[in-house]
Amino acid sequence: MKNKKRRKKINALPKKERLNGRIFGVGVSMCVIFGLLGLEVVKLTLFKHEEYTVGALANMNQSESMVEAPRGTIQDRNGKSLAVSLLTYNVILSPYQIVNNVKPEAQVELYTQLEAATGVAASEIKGTVEEKIANNPNSQWYQLATKIELTEEQVEALDQLGGVDIQKTYKRNYPNGELAAQVLGFYNKNEEGQYGVEEGYEHYLLGQPGRAYSQFQDGGIVTREYQEPKSGATVKLTIDQVVQQYVEETMEKYIKDFNPSKASCIIMDPNTGEILSMYSYPSFDPNTYNNLSVQLGKNVWASMKQEKQTQALFAAWKNNGIQYIYEPGSTFKPLVVAMALQEGVISETDTYECSGYKKVADRTIHCWKTAGHGHQTLGEALANSCNVAMMDIAEQMDNEVFLHYLSDFGFGEKTGIELAGEESGILHTSLGPVEKATYSIGQTFMVTPIQLITAFSTVINGGYLMEPYVVSEVTSQSGGILLNHGRVTKRQVLATSIANAVRSDLKKVVDEGTGTSAYISGYNIGGKTGTGQKFIEGTSERVEDLYAVSFMGFAPVDNPQVVALIVFDDLPEHTGAPASAFKDMMTKIFPYLEIETSEEATVEGEETVVVPAVTNQTIYEAVDLLKAKGLSYTIKGNGVNVTEQYPPAQSEWAKQGNVVLYTRTDDPGNLVEVPDLIGKTVEEAKEIVGDQLSVEGSATGVIQSQIPIAGCKIEKNNKVIIETTE
Repeated sequence: MKNKKRRKKINALPKKERLNGRIFGVGVSMCVIFGLLGLEVVKLTLFKHEEYTVGALANMNQSESMVEAPRGTIQDRNGKSLAVSLLTYNVILSPYQIVNNVKPEAQVELYTQLEAATGVAASEIKGTVEEKIANNPNSQWYQLATKIELTEEQVEALDQLGGVDIQKTYKRNYPNGELAAQVLGFYNKNEEGQYGVEEGYEHYLLGQPGRAYSQFQDGGIVTREYQEPKSGATVKLTIDQVVQQYVEETMEKYIKDFNPSKASCIIMDPNTGEILSMYSYPSFDPNTYNNLSVQLGKNVWASMKQEKQTQALFAAWKNNGIQYIYEPGSTFKPLVVAMALQEGVISETDTYECSGYKKVADRTIHCWKTAGHGHQTLGEALANSCNVAMMDIAEQMDNEVFLHYLSDFGFGEKTGIELAGEESGILHTSLGPVEKATYSIGQTFMVTPIQLITAFSTVINGGYLMEPYVVSEVTSQSGGILLNHGRVTKRQVLATSIANAVRSDLKKVVDEGTGTSAYISGYNIGGKTGTGQKFIEGTSERVEDLYAVSFMGFAPVDNPQVVALIVFDDLPEHTGAPASAFKDMMTKIFPYLEIETSEEATVEGEETVVVPAVTNQTIYEAVDLLKAKGLSYTIKGNGVNVTEQYPPAQSEWAKQGNVVLYTRTDDPGNLVEVPDLIGKTVEEAKEIVGDQLSVEGSATGVIQSQIPIAGCKIEKNNKVIIETTE
C-alpha cells in the first residue's frame, strides 16, 4: 500500500511541472505577439500618423453628396420646349447651429428671410427648430422646403445665414400643361420617366450626376471640390406644337359637345411617317400626373375611392392613338379597292348593283343604306361607302391573298413607333366567306389608329408602307448627334399607278359622298368616313346605337402632304362629328403648314382679313388690334409680352378666325393667374383680384368680357381690362 502511494506522488510531480511549462510557453508567446503589435502601433503613431489620418478622412468624405443632373429637354420640331428641367432648391436647416451659433436677434432676421423665400410662416419655422432641439439637442438636419424656385438674390441672401444650407436640384416642368401629354409621358415621384418619350428615351434624357467631395492636399490641407453634373440629351420630336394646339382646341370642343368615352387624333406626313400631332382623350397634366381634379372636377375627384381614381389615371395615361383597338369600319374600304385593283380581279370601269343587302353563306349582311345604292361605278361605290360593293369585290379575291395584303399593310403587328405600350390589333388567322365579307367592310377585326393611318397612307403616297415616328433626333449638350431618325420605308405594298387611282376616287367622298362635312373652301381634300360597331365588354354581343365613328382626311389630293385620322368612341352613328372636327382644325392647320390651295376649290364670297402685326406688343395692345379686324385670340404662355403670333402678320385669314398669341415672361416667380370675372360686378372683381392686379375699364355694371381671359398667367401689378353691361 505504501509503495502505491509513493508511486502516485512521484508520478504527480512531472505532470505539474509539465503544466507549468505550458503556461509559461503561452505567456511568452502572448508577450511576443503584444510586443510586435505595440511596436506596429508606435510606428504608425510616430511615422505614418498624418498619412493615415488624411487617408481616413478622404475615405470618409470623398462621396459626401451627389449633385443632381438636369434632365434633358424635349422639344417640338421647331425647337419649342415641351418638357424642361427647372433649377430649384432644397432648403436645409441645422437646428443645432441656429440655436447655438446664431444670436437671438439674428435668428429673427433668419426666420423672416426664410418665410419670404419658402412661404412657410416664420413662427412655424421657429417652432419646428425648437421642437427638433428639444427632441435632440444635437439635431443637425431639417429639410424646410423641397424643389422651390428662388431668385439669385434670394439664394445669395440665404447662403449668408448661419445654419442654412441651399442645395441645387431640378423640377420637371411641362410648360404647356396637357399638350401632347400621352406622347411626352411624365417624370414620376421615383425620378423615372414613365410612359411616352420620357420612358422610351430615359437613357438619353437621364444626364450624369455631379459630386461634391473633399480633396486632400499637402498631407493635411482639406479642400472642397465640386464636380459639375452633365445635363441629359435634348430629344427633338416630329410633333409641331402649333398643330398640336389646334388639334387639342378642336377636339376638346367636340368632346364637350358630344361626350365620347374616348377620342384620338393623329396627323402625319404620309410621305415620311413623321407624326405632326397625336392627341388622346381622356387626358392629364404631366405636371400633376397623379391628380385629375382639374380634368374631372375637384369634388368629383375627391369623392372617388382610391380604386376608381387609379382606374381613371390609367385611362388618362393611356395613349389611344397606339393602344386603343377598334373596328375601323369604312375607313378600311379604300384598302380593299386598292388590293383588288392590284390583283387585277376588278378594274376601274367595273360597276356594281346594291339592293341594300347581300347573302353570304347562311347570313344576310346589310348595307348601311338599307334601301340600297342601286347602280354605281367603282368610284361611286367608294364615295357612297357601299357595303354590298365591297363584299362583291372581296368575294373575287383568294382568302390567302386577302390575308397576305392585310399583313403587307401592317395589320396584326406593331408599327414600330417608338412609344411604349403599342398594341398589335386582332386578326383571324383564317377566313371563311362570312369573315371575308365582314372584313371587306371593316368589321370583325380590330386595329389601332396608328396602324390604320399608316396603312391608309400607302394609297395616297404612291403605295409605300412607312414606319411612323415621333422622335427625329437626339443631341448631346455639346451638339453631337446621338440619334437621327429619318424616313424608313418598310416595303412597297401597291403599284404607284394603283395607289394614285384610289387616291383620286377619295376626293369624291368629300366632294359628293359621305364626307362632305370635311370640305374646306380653297383646298382639294380626299377622305373616308368610318363607323365601327361596338361589343359589350367580354361578350360577342353588339352595343346598340353606339359606335366608334371616324374620319380619315388628306390634302392636297394631287400631292398629299398631310393626312389625319380622328376617332370618337361611343357616339351615335350619324353625328358627322369626326369630319366636322377635321374641317375645324384643318381650316387653321392647312394655312399654317402652307398646304397649297386651288382656285377651283374656292367658294366665292368668303370674307377674309389681313392679320395685323402684334409681335412685341403687350397682350392689351395686341387684342385691341385683333378686335379691330374682327379676329379672336388665344393666349399661349405666361406674361403680358407677345413674342410670337400665328398666323404671321400680313397673312390672309378668315374673318372671325383665331390668332394665337405666344407670350413670355422674364420673371416667372412673379406670376399670378387671372381669375374669371365674367358675370361679376366691378366691385366684386376688385375684391377678387385684391392687390395683385388692377381692374380697369368700365366703372359699374356686370362684367361681360375681360382682357386677358381667365386662366392666363401674367406678372403681378398688371391689369385686367373689363367691359360691362349696365
